[in-house]
Amino acid sequence: MDILIVDDEQEQRELLGGFLGKQGYDIHLAADARAAENLVRQHNIDLVLLDHRLPDKNGDLLLLDLKEINPLLKFIMITAYGAVSTAVEVMHSGADYFFEKPVDLNRLLEQIGIIEERLPVDRDSTEVEKLLADDSSLPLRLVGHSRAMRELVSVVRRAAPTPWTVLIRGETGTGKELVARLLHLLSPRRDHPFVAVNCAAMPENLVESELFGHEKGSFTGAAARRRGHFELASGGTLLLDEIGELPPGTQAKLLRTLQEKRITRIGGEKEIAIDIRLLAATNRDLEEMVQAGKFREDLFFRLKVIEIELPPLRQRRDDLPELIEALLERHGLEGVTFARDALNVLARYHFPGNIRELEHIIQRTTALARSPVIRAADLPAEIRFPEKNTEGGTLEERLLEVERRLLLEALEKHDWVQTRAAESLGISERVLRYKISKHEIYRPREKQQPA
Repeated sequence: MDILIVDDEQEQRELLGGFLGKQGYDIHLAADARAAENLVRQHNIDLVLLDHRLPDKNGDLLLLDLKEINPLLKFIMITAYGAVSTAVEVMHSGADYFFEKPVDLNRLLEQIGIIEERLPVDRDSTEVEKLLADDSSLPLRLVGHSRAMRELVSVVRRAAPTPWTVLIRGETGTGKELVARLLHLLSPRRDHPFVAVNCAAMPENLVESELFGHEKGSFTGAAARRRGHFELASGGTLLLDEIGELPPGTQAKLLRTLQEKRITRIGGEKEIAIDIRLLAATNRDLEEMVQAGKFREDLFFRLKVIEIELPPLRQRRDDLPELIEALLERHGLEGVTFARDALNVLARYHFPGNIRELEHIIQRTTALARSPVIRAADLPAEIRFPEKNTEGGTLEERLLEVERRLLLEALEKHDWVQTRAAESLGISERVLRYKISKHEIYRPREKQQPA
C-alpha cells in the first residue's frame, strides 16, 4: 500500500515515514499542498496522512482537492489542536479517521491495517457505482454508502461474472430482487433476458407449468403450447424468489434441471436444453426447513454455491438520508424535506420491514403532514415511541439498538461534544469514539437535515 504523508513539520514527516516504511509500506512525503497534489497525480496513492493545518492550504480543502484527483483515496487527518469540534469537522470533510499529535504509533498502525483491509471492498463498490452512473442503459440505481452497503456491492461485483448459482438471503423488504438484477447487469448475460418469478405467488397446481411450460392438451385448460420461465430466460438469468415456497415435487424436478441443464414440458417427451444462470432468493431459514424435512438438502447445497446476505436497514442507518431522498424522488415529492428531529427519530427505529417499511412511512407521513418540512411530530406514533413495540430482532440486535440509542441521545443532548457525552455516559472519550465507529454514527450533515 502506498501512503502519502503531508505535514509541514519535517521531524513529524520523517518520524511517521520512517516508522511506516519499516512496516513495509511505500512512503511518499510532502511538505505542502502543491507537493501533495503532484504526488497524487504521479503515483497510485492509497492513503494520505494529512496534517490539518498547512502553510498554503487548510487540510480540509486539500482533502477535497485530492479527492477530485483520486476519489478512491483514504484519509487520516492529524491535528495538534485537539478540539472536539475540529474532529467532527474533519470527519465530515471526508476523513476516515483522525489522530491528535503526538500520534500514538501503535494505534495508527492498527487503523491503517483496518483501512488496508477495506480497500478492495471500496474499490469494487466505486467501480460498480461508476459503471451504473456512466451507462444510462442500466435501469438500476444503488442508494447508500454505508460500510454494510459497500461490502454488499463488493460481493456482488465479484460474484456477477461467474456462472454459479447464487442464493440471496435477507429479511423482507431488504431489496433481494434489486441485488439479483444487479448480478445480472454486471454479468456476461446482461444483454439477454432477466426473468423474476415469485414462487409464493404461483398456485401449487400450476408451479411446474409456470416454470417448465406445457404442451397443448396436457391438462384441463391447456389450450395451447406454452413456454415456461426457464425457456423465457434462455441465455439470461432466472430469479426464483421465495424459493422456500416450492412444493417438494417441484424441488426434485428443479434439482434434476440444474444437474442436467435440460427440461421437459408437462405433457411433452422432448428434452429441451436450457442455458440460464439461476439465482434464488428467500427470507426463510432454509437450514431449519432442511432439518424439518420441508426443503431438500441436496437442492439447498446446489443453490448456495455462492451466498449473499443482505443487511437489514437497521445495520445501514447511515444510508437513511440518501434512501429518503431517493424515495421522495420516486414518488414525485422532491419539494419535501425531513427535519433533523425527524431523521434522528428514524435513525433510532428498528425497521422490522426494512426499506419497504421506510417507503410506507414516507408515503403515510407526507400524505398527512401539513407542511413540506417533515418533523418528528409528523411521524407515526409507533415510530416515535418504538419502546412500546419490542417485537423484532434477536436479543443481541435489540441490545445493540439500545446502546446505539443511548449514544445518540447523549451526543444530541450535548450538541455532539464527545467529551461531555462520554462523561454523561460514564465512559472514556476513547471508548465513546470506538462505539461511535462500531455503530457508524456520524453527526448528520446540515444539508440533509433542514431546520
